[in-house]
Amino acid sequence: MKSNLASEATNFVTEDDLAELRLLAGANIAAAAYLLRECPVLTLAKDEVLLRPDTPNHTLYVLLRGRMRVHLGSLRSEPIYIIEPGETVGEMSIIGEEPAPAYVIADEFTRVLCIEQEVFWSLVYTEHAVARNVLWMVVERMRASRALMHDGLLLRQRPRSPSKLDDLTGVHNRDVFESMLRRQMMRCVMSNKPLTLMIVGIDGILRFVREFGVDAGNQAVSVVAKILQNDLRPTDIIGRMSESQFGVILTECNAEAAHMVGKRVCGEIAESVVEMPDASILPPITVSVGIAEASDSETSESLIISALESLTLARKRNCQVASG
Repeated sequence: MKSNLASEATNFVTEDDLAELRLLAGANIAAAAYLLRECPVLTLAKDEVLLRPDTPNHTLYVLLRGRMRVHLGSLRSEPIYIIEPGETVGEMSIIGEEPAPAYVIADEFTRVLCIEQEVFWSLVYTEHAVARNVLWMVVERMRASRALMHDGLLLRQRPRSPSKLDDLTGVHNRDVFESMLRRQMMRCVMSNKPLTLMIVGIDGILRFVREFGVDAGNQAVSVVAKILQNDLRPTDIIGRMSESQFGVILTECNAEAAHMVGKRVCGEIAESVVEMPDASILPPITVSVGIAEASDSETSESLIISALESLTLARKRNCQVASG
């Protein structure tokens, strides 16, 4: 694993990006964007270390894309927490003015918004909603720490039998999906047949959760998973990549054909409704789709990055489906 930040902060966020952040829920986005106008976005490669316990930290990091894992005590220890898009890291060390309590490492290609300490406190002082959100995040971290202290020994002693399926949706979990992607890419190279990866991302999931609650968000994710399972071929492979993203391996399928599949999936999901267990009906959700066709020299990691970049492009162009 890398021991320092090899990547450089290269770009900035838009107001649309900021509107998705839990940190700014209920805040004046335009005012927050002005305060954050010079805050850069840092790009991290897989396994790049963002925070370590022996180094002072004066920055709040907000995960925009990708995934990070938290290791306590050692880089070789099992991760104790996974940080998903929209979440923050570093607030405890800023508030306590102490080094970070654990290692924070990029689990994949990751982008984080870097908010320096002075800008962070300016946000807290000028936006009451930000102060409220930070308070709740600190409380949640403290609760999580207590739970880890209480259950840590029991978890370490319990025999591990990791599931191959995502608990909520029943599709392949990320680790299994990425393993299957590597195997399928090798087979397609050997058979000289095309393979395309689709990343299906639920639009505005954080706003949906803020408005209707976590259970509603889980139900929306389940709806998307069910439609994907029903709408795709039996030979297509589906996996949950993150809280709001699914990966789909389309074997013997080029980018042009995958584009048609993606359009169909977007239409099916847009026409669906989110029905809660109490029979209440919530508004429909939408998805965007990023597409990347594998080349002979491509790795599974680079293919995933290409598909994620296409997903970002689809959202910026507001065109539902895009390919690199």
